[in-house]
Amino acid sequence: MLRLLQTFVDIALWRKGPQDLPASTVLASMVLFMYVAIEFIGVQMFDLSLRAAVVFIGVDVLMISGWLWLVLAFFGRRQRFVQTITATLGVGVMILILDITVRALQIGLGLGNDLASNWLLLRFLIIALVMGRIFMHALDRGLMTGMALTVAIIYSTEAVAQIMLGAV
Repeated sequence: MLRLLQTFVDIALWRKGPQDLPASTVLASMVLFMYVAIEFIGVQMFDLSLRAAVVFIGVDVLMISGWLWLVLAFFGRRQRFVQTITATLGVGVMILILDITVRALQIGLGLGNDLASNWLLLRFLIIALVMGRIFMHALDRGLMTGMALTVAIIYSTEAVAQIMLGAV
């Protein structure tokens, strides 16, 4: 387990890519479970209702998975889906832990919204660069292509989540 965590850290630090993970659906499922569990904790720290949290997390996971599958299929790299989703969710777990830490500091220390605003901008940049690089490796394309895909996933997920929350 420690080796797996180190691999996710190495992916986040640009030392490795999704190709360095095994193409294991069991591993992908375990990482998905961790991602959903940690995202649920993080979402609850923002005082969302249980229904809103479930909708948000469901949309997030489905949008990431759907985008990845479609783009990998479009570029003829569908066989890389399991490794790419595992890397994406594994690094996502680490980012979610950072989210929870920043939110806990904000609440615990009574810090204003400045910390949250600054963290959101930094988080966006981290996600664009790290996930962009994961997609770059998965697609055999440039970093800009990977970053563009990342930005599309972020904004479309937010839009669909807002629509779904409005409909619920």
